[in-house]
Amino acid sequence: MAVKNIAVTDTLETFRTQFNDLAANDFGDIANLDASLSSTNLVAAMNETLNVATNTAGFTIRDSSSTQQIIGGGDTLTVLGTSNEIEAVVSATDTLTIGLPNDVTITNNLTASGSTHTLGTIEISGNTIRSTDSTRININDTFRANSFETTTGLLQIDEVSGYPRIRSTRTDDFLIFDAIPTFNSSIVFEGATADAFETTVSVTDPTADRTITIPNETGTIVTTGSSSVVTSAMIVNGTISTDDIADDQISEAKIADDAVGQDQLKSVVNLQILNSSGGVLKSLYGAGA
Repeated sequence: MAVKNIAVTDTLETFRTQFNDLAANDFGDIANLDASLSSTNLVAAMNETLNVATNTAGFTIRDSSSTQQIIGGGDTLTVLGTSNEIEAVVSATDTLTIGLPNDVTITNNLTASGSTHTLGTIEISGNTIRSTDSTRININDTFRANSFETTTGLLQIDEVSGYPRIRSTRTDDFLIFDAIPTFNSSIVFEGATADAFETTVSVTDPTADRTITIPNETGTIVTTGSSSVVTSAMIVNGTISTDDIADDQISEAKIADDAVGQDQLKSVVNLQILNSSGGVLKSLYGAGA
């Protein structure tokens, strides 16, 4: 806008000409004024223009609670990171970098989308956890789970009715112990029916190494409470001597009919009853001296 100067000696026509030129060329036609401006004088228009320019040059910050703040010319936006949660770095040129520190603290829950996540050398993919640099994962604390099973599902470790259980899911229930198991004082067998009755095999606290051998045969274990278990086939001829039989120990009820004959006696005396013709009517066998 050029400087307009009217001398005191100028005529009224000169003043008119200079004023019209000033209004038309320097101030501009008011009809061309933007409709968004409501000012009616130069000073108000300048103030309004400055306000519009300031607002246009600034920007609005909105947080999760919908709080708004306008940052305009001359203002400073400060970005601070929370300790162990986020860090902010300003660098040239006009760059703001927001990232995570080396040691991250998550105050509440963390949800990670995607199918595979790597934490150091531990990889979580879907429902599988594995080590990327080893074939073993070490857990230093107690690890508790509802149940465990092998990759084939043939071996399971779980609980039933409040009792821990190791079981085979094979159709034949076969389970291999590739070790020498050591038990305390007793082994309890539940049997086919889970009820209040069990069979307990117990041992007296040994004072030396003892060995009980189960023979390589099919049969029934005989105990002091057994009845009708021992048969003649279980006793080898010549096994029982006279010293093994006390006086009056074997009663008549224990000897089957015709169970003891001349073949069962060590030495035999034969007493015969003959008729008048010399025929044998009866033979009595007795033990010899």
